[in-house]
Amino acid sequence: MSNFSCAILAGGQSRRFGSDKTLAKINNKSFTQILAENLSEISDDVLIISKDSTKFDFEVKNCRFLNDEYEQQCPLVGIITGLKNSKYDTLFVISADSPFANKELIKNLFSFIDGYEVLLPVIKSKIYTLFGFYTKNSLKVLEEYLNNGIFRLLDVYKDLNVLYFDNLEFFYKYDKELYSFLNINTREDYERAKVIAKKGCLEI
Repeated sequence: MSNFSCAILAGGQSRRFGSDKTLAKINNKSFTQILAENLSEISDDVLIISKDSTKFDFEVKNCRFLNDEYEQQCPLVGIITGLKNSKYDTLFVISADSPFANKELIKNLFSFIDGYEVLLPVIKSKIYTLFGFYTKNSLKVLEEYLNNGIFRLLDVYKDLNVLYFDNLEFFYKYDKELYSFLNINTREDYERAKVIAKKGCLEI
């Protein structure tokens, strides 16, 4: 097991999807359950964070269900809740709508966090704020922004020591199609995900 906790943020509003996508299923398992099972193989502390944890009807080893500690509905709240409750100083954060996350990629990405407060992948100039590592040292700054009514993650990083990890060769090594970074936001994305799963790209 790796010495980091994991937080699956499962509290999105799913406006474009049309229903709660954290409960949408592929091969009879929800995106959230798929992620929880995979992450529990590399971490003994997996947090599933949402506004209402009673909506989930599954159990996975090493997993805990938590409700957001603040009323605002945004990823910043989920990250803060995760950092406040994580067993380890470092927390891997991922959105529940990314069921194809490669656990070997995550486990090896962890090795680059040393000396930084946050580590975020950058692929083709896009910063992945919800596929990264956050340390407890970042918590004070995150809470300050929340208390000041600034919820957008990209606004927060200027006051943190962030490693923007843009080693594309590293990502391709573990995930040649970069499916780890596929977010399922729409019904069209959902249909594509089902096709990808049939190719054997889903670790379930």
